[in-house]
Amino acid sequence: MKQADALFDKTEFHSVNFSQTSGYRLKRLELLNWGTFDQKIHIVSPEGQSTLLVGQNGSGKSTLIDGILTLLVKPGVRNFNVAAGARKRERTERTYFEGAFDRNADGESNGIKTRCLRPSRKHYSVVLACFQNDNESAFSLANLLYWNGQKVEPVYCFSNRERSISGDFSQLDTSSGILKAITDRDFKATKTFTEYEGWFRKTTKVKKKAMDVFNQTVAVKDIENLNQFIRNHMLEPYNWAERLDALLAHFTQLNEAHACLVKARDQEALLQPIARHGLEFANFKGQLEKTIRKSQGLDAFFAQKTIEIFKPALAKYQQSLVEIRFHKQSLKDELEAIEEEQRRIKNEIEQEGGDRLKMIPLLIETATSELNRKQERYDLYQRALKRTGLNQTVSCASEFQHVQQLISEHHNQHEASIQECEENRMELIVQRSQIRQERSDLSVELESLERQKGNLPERSISLRESICLELGLSAKELPFAAELIAVQENERKWESSIEKVLHSFGLSLLVPDRFYHIVSRHVEQTKLTTRGRGQRLIYLRINEQKTSQDMTDQDSASMLSKLRFKAGHTLLPWVKAELAARFDYRCCETIEELQQATGLAMTPSRHVKTGSKRHDKDDREQLLDRRNFILGWDNKEKKQQIMARVVELDFIDQQLSQKVAAIDTNLVAFRNRIHAWNDLQTFVDFSEINWQRHQQDLVDLEEEKKAIEENSDAIQFLREQATKLSSRRKGLESHREDSICTENGLERSIRDSEKLIVNAQNVIDGFTKENIWEQYQSTFSELESSVDESCFSIEELLETQVSLRKTLDKEQKSLRQKLDPIEEHLTQAMSKFTRKFPEEADLLPHVAYLDSFLGLLQRINDEDMPRHTDRFKERLNDTVTREIGLFRAALEKERRNIEEKVETLNLSLRQLDFREGTYIQLDPKRVNNHEIVEFQRQLRECVEGSFEDSAEANEARFVRIQKLVLKLQDEGYRLWREKVVDVRNWFDFLANVIDAQTLEQVSSYDDSTGQSGGEKAKLAFTILVAAIAYQYDLDPSEPDAERFRFVVVDEMFSKVDDQHAEYALKLFRQFGLQLLIVAPLDAKACVTQPFVGSYLHVTKKNNRSEVFQMTAKEFSHYVDAADKHRTSSSKNQNDR
Repeated sequence: MKQADALFDKTEFHSVNFSQTSGYRLKRLELLNWGTFDQKIHIVSPEGQSTLLVGQNGSGKSTLIDGILTLLVKPGVRNFNVAAGARKRERTERTYFEGAFDRNADGESNGIKTRCLRPSRKHYSVVLACFQNDNESAFSLANLLYWNGQKVEPVYCFSNRERSISGDFSQLDTSSGILKAITDRDFKATKTFTEYEGWFRKTTKVKKKAMDVFNQTVAVKDIENLNQFIRNHMLEPYNWAERLDALLAHFTQLNEAHACLVKARDQEALLQPIARHGLEFANFKGQLEKTIRKSQGLDAFFAQKTIEIFKPALAKYQQSLVEIRFHKQSLKDELEAIEEEQRRIKNEIEQEGGDRLKMIPLLIETATSELNRKQERYDLYQRALKRTGLNQTVSCASEFQHVQQLISEHHNQHEASIQECEENRMELIVQRSQIRQERSDLSVELESLERQKGNLPERSISLRESICLELGLSAKELPFAAELIAVQENERKWESSIEKVLHSFGLSLLVPDRFYHIVSRHVEQTKLTTRGRGQRLIYLRINEQKTSQDMTDQDSASMLSKLRFKAGHTLLPWVKAELAARFDYRCCETIEELQQATGLAMTPSRHVKTGSKRHDKDDREQLLDRRNFILGWDNKEKKQQIMARVVELDFIDQQLSQKVAAIDTNLVAFRNRIHAWNDLQTFVDFSEINWQRHQQDLVDLEEEKKAIEENSDAIQFLREQATKLSSRRKGLESHREDSICTENGLERSIRDSEKLIVNAQNVIDGFTKENIWEQYQSTFSELESSVDESCFSIEELLETQVSLRKTLDKEQKSLRQKLDPIEEHLTQAMSKFTRKFPEEADLLPHVAYLDSFLGLLQRINDEDMPRHTDRFKERLNDTVTREIGLFRAALEKERRNIEEKVETLNLSLRQLDFREGTYIQLDPKRVNNHEIVEFQRQLRECVEGSFEDSAEANEARFVRIQKLVLKLQDEGYRLWREKVVDVRNWFDFLANVIDAQTLEQVSSYDDSTGQSGGEKAKLAFTILVAAIAYQYDLDPSEPDAERFRFVVVDEMFSKVDDQHAEYALKLFRQFGLQLLIVAPLDAKACVTQPFVGSYLHVTKKNNRSEVFQMTAKEFSHYVDAADKHRTSSSKNQNDR
């Protein structure tokens, strides 16, 4: 107690009686295992009196005060150890629970090690306070801490009577039933401070923020600055960390979206020249390739043309030969008929007799009837002939005979054509159906690949999704083996072989042991289907703890050395072990190596050996198609191949539909012609339609009748007839000679045509045998359109072929000269792109990659640019701007809250005399600080123009937001950030002295008026007491026994002169407040002496604290005894 002697030396003590003061006051405080108050129950009993608590620094004063804070102030707000200047989280309930007493460097961990009195955590800690009023109504608060196995957990206790630790908290079991155990001891108990605080507030009638003010009062030590005092002690700080973190997180997403958009724009800008040069290059390249193809197909084309031109000519020659021979025979028959007529006339002349005139009318009637009948038949014949498509008429027997020869031939041809068309149509319909099914399957596959990063088929992904959805699992927890395995980039030549041997294993679902029972039960009870079709699922039960083999030190010839694995997955060790156990194939470069290998082996050409006997080589197209590969977690290449195939299938579908339509048109035409040929077939002989002969017979009979009637000299008439017949016979004989000459010419033409056709057919057969005929055939339409139709004649065909070859050679040379500089510009543009974006590793600056560049441009324009633009606008307008708007609104709301709090505080200040006849009113003024004003302006500008949706406006607003958010994010601006977002700093506070009678302002105080420290202190004390009175709901003129009256002040008077300290103490007493005053040992105590009735002294020994208590009277006697002892000692020294 020597230091206490120094503290209270020569101080006059007076005992103060507070028994007449109403309200709940601290009667007793107990601590068990709280901080350095260890092992036993420590009790202090102020008995409702104001108390002075002293002790050396580090003795345990703050520990005792923090115990009170745990009872009255909610977690997260408490100012633990604030008197000692500790950092916010240096002391916690856990450090007090474990009894932390020292922190020093830990040499082993290079960190800070905390030393504790109770590190085993097998105890529990209790802080208990009992409050009582003059009506002897009491209530007790207690906070019990225990270790729940993971953390320190509090139990808040309340009782409407006086309780103690020894009587109510002994022998507690800190198990899960601790709440019930405490409740059974007639406590209200809870683990939530809010419920506990409700019990306290209902009893004491304090306002909601009362204990926040209590907490701030504990922290008030130095009253130098009015603004800082009000900001720090009268106003609660708002934690903006969560809002700032949300804003920064959303801005990070916005920044990423903006970066993606900028990248897409840059890529699009660099790809446009590639597209422009590429279009020009493709145009000339296409023309060159077209010209080359035409040159290559020239011989085939003219061979085909030779057959097309000479084959019909040959048929025409042959037909003409038949006709001329038939005509020659007709002339012969007609000559024979004339000879017969000449003989008849000669006989009649000789006989000069008969009944000729009587027979002529009958002959005329017969001839007329036949003429009409055959004219009708002739018309039917001609209409049918026109429907066949033959552009000719029949006027003689030879022409009729020619048509009749064509009937069977054309009828059979059309029947064959119809059958061929129907077969072709059915084949095309089947092909189109297959194409559409394949496209549908590929579309589903593409959608599946978009939902995953791997190469698994859609049916596998859908099966897993249904299982995971049903069982509440994630895809990562049930991977397929293929998702964890890929072929190394430099081992691509082995890829198809590796895919072959690992295909089944890759499609196996890996089920960890912990999920095995639920997965297997689900699979057993569920029909496995995808898109209505049953599916097969192979799944493997995985014991993650057991891996018997690994893949370290693999032979470079082993297939396993050519694999890479997806790092970080928990099942990867098992997968590697399984591969080592089952799939350690030896990769053989030659067949000799394969033959000599024992066990598993394979070649790059999918020749697989699985033992000494079994070999398997698979060259089926589906195994070679990379679209069917399943290994790996990067499906970019597979998606490109599928998209290319989809485009190809769409083109094929269009072509097939066009062909089907063309066949349908041909079928209608063929069927119409068959009906026409059938009609022609009903006519057997030319005589059925030869109406001209009967018309001539009628003319002859009429003339004969007239002649006979007009000339009775029959012999003369018969002689004239004989003369006519003789003349006609000479003409027919001349025609017969001409027919013989024509027949010889036709025979020569037939021989020449047959020779040319045979030679052309040999050329075609040669090309067909070399499998290049169809390739050349595709150029025929282009070649035909490049030459005038008149050039394809028998006379000019050879000359046309020579001329066209020269023209094509000239075109090739010209196009190559134009193509070279365009290709150079194109590759330069590609190089510029790949240098700017090296991450596009699958693109090389070569014309062979033009389609890939153009595909990327199309994807950017069709997908990336709209997607990134929409995502940027969404995150700018709907997320970040909204978040900034909410942040700004929250700041403004906090500003209004502060103004309301100040107004509320002013209501209490009106009750307190500052000087006689005056009171204080606080006036919050907007601060004129450049940083804060600029911050408010930037916030406002970030949300302005949010309804303007142009790209320029969005970009400008993004730049403004970026500037502000990056500064908020930068730790180098931490002090600036803490300053501008703390709304308390938005105000400067004036304290106006108001005349109570006139309500006029007498004077005004602020931090710039230069008032003394004492005046500032007096002003601050006034404001502090007013805040307490308001929150405690105290009226000094109306004592109320149900009101709470306890306040803790920590070193508040250490830097204030006695006069103003006394003023503050009187203010506290005016409102009947019980004070617990904390002070260091060297503090002056005389000013507090008239206001305290109890003294507490905290000491520490062996890292454990003790508290000693005396009343003012006891302490006065102790000081008197100390004075006498000092006087006696001094006298003895003088005597010596």
